[in-house]
Amino acid sequence: MDSRNRIVIFAAIVLYLFLHFPSQTEAGVELASKVCKNSQNFESCVQTLTSYPQIVAAPDEKAIAEKALEIARKESGDSSEFFAGLAQSNPSSKTAFEQCAAHFKEAVLFLNLKGLQGGTASLDVHYALDEVDQCQDALSSGNVLIDSATSVIQKWKTVYDAAAATVSALEH
Repeated sequence: MDSRNRIVIFAAIVLYLFLHFPSQTEAGVELASKVCKNSQNFESCVQTLTSYPQIVAAPDEKAIAEKALEIARKESGDSSEFFAGLAQSNPSSKTAFEQCAAHFKEAVLFLNLKGLQGGTASLDVHYALDEVDQCQDALSSGNVLIDSATSVIQKWKTVYDAAAATVSALEH
């Protein structure tokens, strides 16, 4: 057998293996779909989870939940910093923005799996949403309407919904 035939056979084997074994991405999408089935918005949940490579690469539902909560904690921290910055640059709405910064900072504490063994993890995670609702109440009562603030809150809620769905899937 000459080297040309060996190359053709090797290429055929590689192509066969490539086409007949599921990719890690397919497995990640399948797991994301499974944990998102009880989310508020299935399509948004799957899209959110699969947009993060570390979630797609997660081997199981618990790993997906841990990564999703990690991303939600980061999003909470970033949102807190965003509102702290608004408080500095908008003196007329400083109080409302400071409250939002504090509420997002507090939300970080609730985004974890500590209550998983006791069956309270989804309740704990829901407390993070309560914190963000309090931020929205502070903005509303202060008559603060800033599109960028609304966008930050909406982005956080999208990430939160996906993370909460992963926790709920673990508990049920």
